[in-house]
Amino acid sequence: MLPLRNLVLMAVLAATVAASLIDFESPEVMASPKGIGTGLARAATPPAADEAPLTQARFQTQDADAFATRSWQPPPPRPVPQIVAQPKAPPLPFRYLGKVMEEGAVVAFIAQDARTYLARKGDVLLDYRIEDVTPAQMTFVYLPLNEKQTLTFGSAN
Repeated sequence: MLPLRNLVLMAVLAATVAASLIDFESPEVMASPKGIGTGLARAATPPAADEAPLTQARFQTQDADAFATRSWQPPPPRPVPQIVAQPKAPPLPFRYLGKVMEEGAVVAFIAQDARTYLARKGDVLLDYRIEDVTPAQMTFVYLPLNEKQTLTFGSAN
């Protein structure tokens, strides 16, 4: 006769095998008189037509190319759009030295580095045209960009 321990182990083994073969979630197992084997037959059959859209929707959310190369590196930063600044005229290279009234018009003495110029309205010096000379300021036009700049030299004395 077998010891009690061996009988208990065989009963547990039989219960485990029976539980692995039965599909407890399907209502067919409860209605089937056999019970065993229907879980295996159900597992081998493809999903029903009503379950197919759910399965397809689950797999369609994945990438289309299963064999595409993947990298753990972070993606490169997006390029920053380049903002092109409008060109500006350089600062005036002239310094005010003095002025004199000549026949009712103002003539200014201006310097650029070591050179001294007499500046009248309409003169062109370097890339600058003198547009206006008043007792308090001079207006220059930077010719390459047609941009106005002023050189203020103080009160009218």
